[in-house]
Amino acid sequence: MRGAAILAAASAVNRLIGLVYMIVLPRLISDQGMGLFQLAKPIHYFAAVVAIGGLPVAIAKIGAEKAALGSAQEVRRVFRTGLFLVLLTGGLVALVLTWGAPWFAAVLAKDPGITLTLMALGPACFFLALSAGFRGFFQGLQYMTPTAISQVVDQVVRVAATIFLSVYLRPRGLEMAVLGVAVAFILGELTGWLVLLAAYLAKGPQLLAELKTRQVVQIEPAWQLAKRLIWLAVPAVVATILWPVMQLADSLLIPVRMQAAGFSSDAVREGLGHLGMALTLAQFPNIVTVALATSLVPAVAEAWALRQERLVRYRAEEALRIALIFGIPSCAVLTVLAAPLCQVLFGYSQVGVPLRILAAGTVTLGIIQATTGVLQGQGSMTVPVRNLSAGVLLKFALNFLLVANPSIGILGAAWSTTLSWALVAVLNLVSVYRQVGNVINWRHAVLLPSLAAGGTAAFIYLLQDTLVYFLPMAAATLGSLGAGLILYFLLLMIWGSLTRRDVALLPGIGEFLGARLQAWGFLRR
Repeated sequence: MRGAAILAAASAVNRLIGLVYMIVLPRLISDQGMGLFQLAKPIHYFAAVVAIGGLPVAIAKIGAEKAALGSAQEVRRVFRTGLFLVLLTGGLVALVLTWGAPWFAAVLAKDPGITLTLMALGPACFFLALSAGFRGFFQGLQYMTPTAISQVVDQVVRVAATIFLSVYLRPRGLEMAVLGVAVAFILGELTGWLVLLAAYLAKGPQLLAELKTRQVVQIEPAWQLAKRLIWLAVPAVVATILWPVMQLADSLLIPVRMQAAGFSSDAVREGLGHLGMALTLAQFPNIVTVALATSLVPAVAEAWALRQERLVRYRAEEALRIALIFGIPSCAVLTVLAAPLCQVLFGYSQVGVPLRILAAGTVTLGIIQATTGVLQGQGSMTVPVRNLSAGVLLKFALNFLLVANPSIGILGAAWSTTLSWALVAVLNLVSVYRQVGNVINWRHAVLLPSLAAGGTAAFIYLLQDTLVYFLPMAAATLGSLGAGLILYFLLLMIWGSLTRRDVALLPGIGEFLGARLQAWGFLRR
């Protein structure tokens, strides 16, 4: 949980920095430029997933098992073997994406305007793969600080370079401005990898020296380690590939189906741009559950290796509780403030329409991420793949049926995304229940957060509606949002769903803040 808190804090900083660029970027490259970027984004994401190859999860899981037994030598060998494999996958993907960019742009995206953008994203995938190998090493040792720092540095460099290059290249045309966004990815990933390399050289030997031997560990040959890594990585990469495949359902089907319904090319680009902005905002609250999933894999793998089943169940229950505590209010807030938030952040209030549909995904996506971490930590790598495959099939089917309806259009893609996430979340919960048992605390993870979120949503709606008469839209919206979130967490503290131990997990100020809140009577336990 402490590792998850560190990653969540870094991810929160990243998202806030990223919001700056999401606010500025549509104003620099217009909604049509955002549509071009949205066409390239799923292809880049797909390539990045293949470049990483699912190996960070495999390195973290096997590394955590070796670390639990106290074998520093085996942890080091797992990392070196995994790094060699990720170098191969990253290099191959970089070459394929760079040289095959014209084909991907013309055949998959059906828009040659993103050719240069895809070519520039090839090297970014290579540096991303390098970084992923090092992150797997630190994740396996449950030391998340280097990963957190590298992510923040990567984001700072990327956002700064994006703004600068977009402004510099915009006079040369829309396609060149979007190319600047891609070049910024290269600079960000390179910087992030250099930070991880420095952390490995400085901290890696110390972390390995701190391991305490619990039993004699048999030394595995390099070929056997590679085989185990690949065996675990293949289901992980398939599961991760299915996420961009789900997004490819938008890139592949939306242009074709919207044009079949009579929408113009400009309307298709604008619709994709609006959907992309809505997806970015809908996924923003899941910074906590992404961190939880990352931290859960080695934590569950450690407990599983030591045959501590009660500890596995406890960690899974805690992860689901935190995921729901953050996901439920996010859904309520994005539903109530959809239009004003999108107007303030992006300058397009119409983005609020698909955002309201996607808002429920903040709950289901959090459940998916947390339960996937539990299943992968146990070694059940194929179960999330099976469940996610069902969601992908539903996404394609609903996209095909709904987007071609002239009265629905781009909103059909939002509905298909929301429903497919819900299906995967239910299937994952069933899978975890079968293997671990009940991991949902219905009172403190569902009932009380739902009541608090409902009251908070009503408070935010009334407050924003009042403040907008006295303050600018941005101040009224963000002020009501901040006040509502404070009210929500205070209610959970008073009702006992958030404890002093939870607050203490906050990096830096947790212990002090928890003590103060308990002294003031907000924390009951």
